[in-house]
Amino acid sequence: MVAFSDGEYAKFEEVGLVIGLLEKDAPAGIAKADLEAAIPEMESSIRRDYDATAKRVLEMISSLKGNGVAKRSIMHAVRAAIMADRAIRPQEENAAGRISEALGLKEGEL
Repeated sequence: MVAFSDGEYAKFEEVGLVIGLLEKDAPAGIAKADLEAAIPEMESSIRRDYDATAKRVLEMISSLKGNGVAKRSIMHAVRAAIMADRAIRPQEENAAGRISEALGLKEGEL
């Protein structure tokens, strides 16, 4: 959601996101094949209807906020998406803030 929020999702962002999500310090093991399959599906869904997809993503995230490993994994994914873009724009800050809120985090905890 963060990676796509600025409307500019470039190949270098995808590569950076995959690398960030697969790094050894990631809280939950993510299989590279699963990730590579999920990204195009998410991209397609977001391009069709960003708002509806974001709503579903935020609902799913909110349902996981009590799960410590999932919460840390989501936080890691948000940071990886921001780092992959090499810059944070207002849209990405907004998306990260919405995710932070869905996780029940206080400002600055992400």
